[in-house]
Amino acid sequence: MFSYLNFAVLSNDSWFLRIDGSLLGQMAIQWINVIFIVFILSWLLYKPVVGFLIARRERIANELAQAAADMKDAEEKRKHYQGKLEAIVMEKEEILAAARKLAGEKEAEIIQNANGEANAMIERAKKEIEREQEKAKDEMRTQMIQVSAMMAEQLLGKGMSDADKDKILDEAISELGDAVWKG
Repeated sequence: MFSYLNFAVLSNDSWFLRIDGSLLGQMAIQWINVIFIVFILSWLLYKPVVGFLIARRERIANELAQAAADMKDAEEKRKHYQGKLEAIVMEKEEILAAARKLAGEKEAEIIQNANGEANAMIERAKKEIEREQEKAKDEMRTQMIQVSAMMAEQLLGKGMSDADKDKILDEAISELGDAVWKG
């Protein structure tokens, strides 16, 4: 059709771009080479690139699934340990309650023992007082007997025998003892 196309940009017969048959042929060959290279490269590289992208997508999906599984596992472990912690707290409270109860029982037992010992001490003191009173009564009787004997000796004279003294003493003791010690 056209033998050649000319574009004149400058005067004086200078050509900026001159399109003729050889230029069009070179362009066609270059386009065919580009299409051929794109076809070959897509045929050679398409499967590996797509495979790489699919593998990457699967790897990311697996990592997300693993992360979700790890999160679920961590949540289960957290709940498990939270339950154990609550059980430990409850056990601690039970132990403390048992210890408080035991301490209260021990306190009551100690108080009861102390009261028992105090009562026993009071009883011993009362018995000791009674013994002391009996001892004082016996001493008083003895002194009364001696005073009576001295008075009897003075009244009857100094010539009393031991048998007479004992007889007088027994009579004085029985008369005085019944009257004084009963009241």
